[in-house]
Amino acid sequence: MIKAIGIYREFELQGRPEKDRRILDLTAEKLRKKGFDVLLKEPKDFSGQECPDLIFTMARGKKINEILAEKEKGGLFVINPPQGIRISFNRELAYQKMKEFGVNIPETRAAEIKNIKFSDIQNRSILKAAVRHEFCFAVGGKDDFERIIQEYKNQSIEKIVIQEFIEGRHIKFYVIGREVILSRGIEDEISPEVIEKIRKQARMAGRVTGLKIFGGDIMLQNNATPFCVDANDWPSFASLKGFSQEEASSKIADLIEREYANSKF
Repeated sequence: MIKAIGIYREFELQGRPEKDRRILDLTAEKLRKKGFDVLLKEPKDFSGQECPDLIFTMARGKKINEILAEKEKGGLFVINPPQGIRISFNRELAYQKMKEFGVNIPETRAAEIKNIKFSDIQNRSILKAAVRHEFCFAVGGKDDFERIIQEYKNQSIEKIVIQEFIEGRHIKFYVIGREVILSRGIEDEISPEVIEKIRKQARMAGRVTGLKIFGGDIMLQNNATPFCVDANDWPSFASLKGFSQEEASSKIADLIEREYANSKF
């Protein structure tokens, strides 16, 4: 029997704790039905001394991913891979790599909080914490800007990325392996050619980060040009119309089974 360990996300590094935990629980349930022996652990309870055949993880902490990276080097199958999580969690690095790879992203640059002034940014820019998935804000004016900067200081966030605001339609996507999942019905509203462009951008983001299970956001400009504005490791899979966490967990379990089998050849 294949022994697997699933690791929950740290409470302080997640925005939707109940739904995040549920998708991991459901994935474990689906894997057990496939014959896997699955143990679920909190990040603080994972020592690195465990000897499973594979690990599936939502953890984002630096220490645990350093441990997982060493285990991976030793031949252990880990999904998402620690390097992918590290890149995804570092927005500055992720956007840099995405741009180099040819992903269509808005104009983006990094800045330290202590150096930034309102005159340095365009009106309606998007501000994001450089090494967090939370704390994203649209700047509507100087008062907005000052409030946002104070919030970053309150959270001890020292560096942010400043991203050009793209006017258009917001489209959320999920990716499980090579499959790009969009809200049900959206393909009736957007041309097949543009849908394929959206899927291509999502897949490219996965290739850049190395993530196998992730979600993200597209801004569709003029109903024709997709800009990838985010790619985040292992989301809750609870935000798309017509796509449930139960369906997501089945697809994730299938992916884990398939990727693990391929890793043995």
